[in-house]
Amino acid sequence: MKNNLTKVAFVYLQRDNKILLLKEGGRLAMGLWCFPGGHVDVGETFEQAAIREALEESGYRISLGKIIYKSLMLNSEYKGSRGDTNEVELAIFEGNIIGGEFKIDDQALDLKWLTKEEILKLPLRWNLIQDLVLTN
Repeated sequence: MKNNLTKVAFVYLQRDNKILLLKEGGRLAMGLWCFPGGHVDVGETFEQAAIREALEESGYRISLGKIIYKSLMLNSEYKGSRGDTNEVELAIFEGNIIGGEFKIDDQALDLKWLTKEEILKLPLRWNLIQDLVLTN
């Protein structure tokens, strides 16, 4: 993968047969549902960013399991910020809650534990979310 790409990391959290999704408040993804996550900061690994973003966006401290998705995505499909590169390197990890408490980030419109059936009826940020929900 290229080093000058915008890099993003997200976390798939599941508990009691429900998956945690965030309703985006950002301009290009406004109102779309996605896993908690975001940009990898300079000097961070994908793993460090996923852990930090999960805490910031959900209030949960997590540990990471396996990576369940990693690929390049066009920014037009990613629905990132205007400052992102044309291609975005996206990594999604399984996560396990180890502490903290449920808290909605002030930049999000909503944060909910949802069943797979509920998720399939929502407007999702990316089509791959549906695929991951159905296969994990």
